This record gives sequence, C-alpha cells and structure tokens, in this order.
Amino acid sequence: MRIRNYAAAALVGGLCCLFAGCRSAADPREEDAARYRAIAEKLDAGGSSYRIMNPRYVLEGADKVSVQLLNTFLSAQELPENFREILDQSLYLTLLYRLSGIEDVQGFGESSIRLSGEYEKPLFRNRLYLAIRPGSRGFLWNFPAVENRNLRPAWNELPAEVDSAFEFDLRPDELYRILAENKTLAEYFRDERLAALIGEPPEKLLAGIAGTLCVASIEAAENDPEALSGSHLMISFPDKGGKLFAVAKKFSVLLPGTQAEEKRIQLGTLLGEEAPKATPVILAGDGRIQIFSSVKAERAFTAPEKRLADSDKFRRLTAGLPSEGIGFIYNNESYARALNYLFKEFDLEFQVNPKLWTPEQLTVIVRDGSGFLATGNSSLEGNQSALIHQVLLPAAIGALVIREQLADSGVDGEIAEEIPDTTGECQITLELFKDALKKYADQHNGAFPAGEDLDGVRELLKAGLLPLQATICPGAAGVDAPAETIDTFGEANCSFIYFGGFTTKSNPKLPLVVDWPLNHEGAVNVLLVDGTIEKLDIDAGNCKRIVSKLQTIYQYREKEFRRLIELADKLDRKFGLDQQ
Repeated sequence: MRIRNYAAAALVGGLCCLFAGCRSAADPREEDAARYRAIAEKLDAGGSSYRIMNPRYVLEGADKVSVQLLNTFLSAQELPENFREILDQSLYLTLLYRLSGIEDVQGFGESSIRLSGEYEKPLFRNRLYLAIRPGSRGFLWNFPAVENRNLRPAWNELPAEVDSAFEFDLRPDELYRILAENKTLAEYFRDERLAALIGEPPEKLLAGIAGTLCVASIEAAENDPEALSGSHLMISFPDKGGKLFAVAKKFSVLLPGTQAEEKRIQLGTLLGEEAPKATPVILAGDGRIQIFSSVKAERAFTAPEKRLADSDKFRRLTAGLPSEGIGFIYNNESYARALNYLFKEFDLEFQVNPKLWTPEQLTVIVRDGSGFLATGNSSLEGNQSALIHQVLLPAAIGALVIREQLADSGVDGEIAEEIPDTTGECQITLELFKDALKKYADQHNGAFPAGEDLDGVRELLKAGLLPLQATICPGAAGVDAPAETIDTFGEANCSFIYFGGFTTKSNPKLPLVVDWPLNHEGAVNVLLVDGTIEKLDIDAGNCKRIVSKLQTIYQYREKEFRRLIELADKLDRKFGLDQQ
C-alpha cells in the first residue's frame, strides 16, 4: 500500500506542528484584551463592517484536531510501505511552517466605512491590519521590504485600460538567507553544485533581482489574436547589472523568428494555437527587465494614449489613501467573467454582462512597526467582499469539483436527464434588470419606464442599459430566444413581465419584473421596487396567481392591487393563460 508522498507528507507535516504547542501568557484574557485594543486602534470607526481575530485560538484548535488525525493515522492496521519517506518529508514541511513566522501572527482586524453620499456611486474605505510579534524572523515577514516608499509615481504610470495591477518591494535574498541558516536545510541551500549551475552564489543572484516587482493586465477585445487568456500582460522586476537580460538574449537567438536588439528582444510566436500572433517582448533599461505578452501589450503599457491617474474615477479612488508603502494593489476585474466561465463549464448558454459586478478598488500596504496595514478605497465594503471571496467563489470551485467527480463515477448522464433548477440563474438575470432599472431611474428623476410589459423593456434596451440576452430567462431557453436587434424585439424575445409606471418612491414591495408563469416548475422569481429579488414557491400557471401570491405576502393597498391584477388578467387573456 503506497500513499502519494507529498499529499501524505502535507497531512503529517500539519500534524507534527502540535509538538511545538502554542505560546500563551500567564493571564491569557488580559493579553487577549490588550491585543484587541491594539488592533482596534488601527481600524476606522463609524463603519458598516468590523472583524478582529485572535489567531492563538485558531492554532490551539488546529493542535487539537491534529492530535486526533495523527492518532488515526498511526492506529491504522497497516502503515503504508513508504511511511518513513512520508514522515521525513513531513518533518521538512513542519520545519518550513516554523520558519515561515505564521505562529508570530498576533492578530488580524478589518473595518469598512462608507465614504460616498446617499446619491453618489458607493465608495468604501476598507482597512486590514496584520499584527506580527516584534522581532519575528519568519521569512514571510522578511520577504517584503522593510522601508516604505512613495507609491504614487508607480500607479501614475498605469494606462487607462488596465484592469488589474500590483506592485511590491520584495527581498527574495532575505528569504533565502533565513532558510539557509537552518542546519537542516543548509546542506541544500549551501550546496556548491547549485552555485556552479547558476554561475554565482544563490544569495548574490537573488540580491540582483530584489526590489520592486510589478505585474499588470489589460482585458483584450474578444477574439484578439494577440491576447493571452483574454488579456495583455506585463511583468517588471529588477535585473541589476543586466545579467538576466544577457542570458535571455543569448538563448533567444536560437529561437526562430526572434529579433534581438541592444535592449529589446522580440521573440517568435511561441504560444502555438492559443495565441498564434502573440510575439512576447523583453525590454531592458535602468537596471530592470520588462516582459510583455505581445507587441500590442508593449505598446499599451509603454506608450498609452491615456493614463489611469488622469481619470476622475481614479482620483476619487486615491483620495485619502497613504502615498507611501511597500506596495499597492489595483483591481477593476469583473466577477461576471468568472461566473461566465463557470456557466460555460456546466454547458449553460446563459452569460452575465461582463460589465456588471466589477468592483474597482485600490489598496496601499504599509509597513506599520511590526505589522502590515492595508488601506483601500473600493466599491465593495467588507461584508460584500467576504461574501464573494468566502462563499460564492469557493462554492463555484466546489461545484466544478463535484461535477468532475460525478463525471468520473459515471453518473453524469443520469443527472442530465433531470429537469434542471434554473431559478438561481434567473435571479442573476434579474440582477441585470435591477441594475438597468436603477440607472434608468437615476437618469429620469427616480421614474422607471412608464410603458407596460414589452414597451418598458424596450425602453431599457433602447437606452443601452440592458443587453438583449438578458431578456431571456434560463428556464425559457429553447422556447424564447434573444432578439438579434432592438428593432426586431418582440413577444418571442422576452420571458419576463414588466410592470410599468412606478418610481423609486412607490411602495417598495410592488413588483417591477416577474417571471413568465411557465419559466420554472414550482417557483417564480420577482424583482421588487426596492431592488429585492424574491423567490416565490408557487406553481403559478398564470399571471393572476403570481399577483395574488404577492398580495398575500405584502398586503397592497386596494388601488395598487387592482392595477396589478388588471394587468395580469389582460396578459393571461392575451396568451391564453386564463384557463390555467
């Protein structure tokens, strides 16, 4: 019986951590209270989201679990034949864990406050603070630079189209030094054969690339032949003395199609079918190397038509942020792209508008004594970010894993025959309606489109606020189809009902958009005036039953209910649903 070495070693390595135990004070409660106060002082008061965590209890809990797991592993009737090899590797993993400095984390805190006014585009000030034990020699805390520097010149150079970028000062030579000082690891890190292979002592090579690392991307146009995975990429890092560029130039001339100049190398098309026209470019200058995924990427980053820093939205994003730190992170990427990828993996034709769910945020990381303080402005506040990163994205990844497991077990075909529940995808579509109606109301003094049913939806389409694909509910795919143009939009191109004539001051629980009664089996989704999306467990059959269900829940005034039921009755008679 053999177990994969590294998987088992990672498990046993985690278990071995229990032998070191956790540090605790003579009076843990007093120490915990002091840590809480110290972290709270770093956060912003008067906000919408707070969290402070004491990792001591996390480590203690891990120790308890590890004892149980190790006992289970050792009590097996038959140990794997490579047990000794697994144990040796686990000890190295445990050693790296100890050297990392994780146990020196004394606390973590985060807060969010809203900066924008009631009618402004939302903007939040998010703060994260990581407290490290003073004097920690962990390589994780010595890898980033110690000194803060002026960051504004760096983000001022970003092109206007950039969708993500980060820049940090890093010291890989410090990481190497800490690992090499350990007696157990020294024989590997001080091996003379390693120095002979790279032509100089490793610490000298790493010192040459220590400094500022910058990575950025620009979303490419659809089907752009020069794009790599849908983006144009740039990476920049130090190259003191030009040693790495010299090596790259020496070997690049052996590749077909390469054009090598004094400080520029344009490689041949190395990326094959994925991007047949992408020719990577390497530039050298001022003791640095810049690598671009294509010639188009080189032009976009080195000679942009506009700078991101010149835009009003970025000025708003930088307001009030520290100008100095060890690095920054800028993000303007769409979570909708990740959802569309997920839908594609599940063979779903529905696609979310990639311009939606695009949080824009700029965060500055500062060395703050023995800790790290990250301050950022963002269109997402802490609770929203936690929902996306801790719930939605892991759930999406889990769904992909489950799908693969079902496919491997041969039950995928059985599930495919069941009627899929598309109410969740439908709610995502209603999010597009919600966004479109909000923007329309903002442009029309709080009034939603006055026309009923198709007339109101057509107003949103003409205003460019709603994509044609969003008028189709996933539950009606195959019955309804998106219109090719706004002019051809008609009854066969819409599987939602719009109740027109309301404003943002109307009863917040009146329905704006509802599912066509036959979209889903046993359920109907409803978008209300206040932006809430409700799922009604009802086998509707016709529009009057939907309105009656809403009346039961929200008890509309007589005039409101009469108007809703009249429109529902008119639609039922028009489409022959009054007999359902």
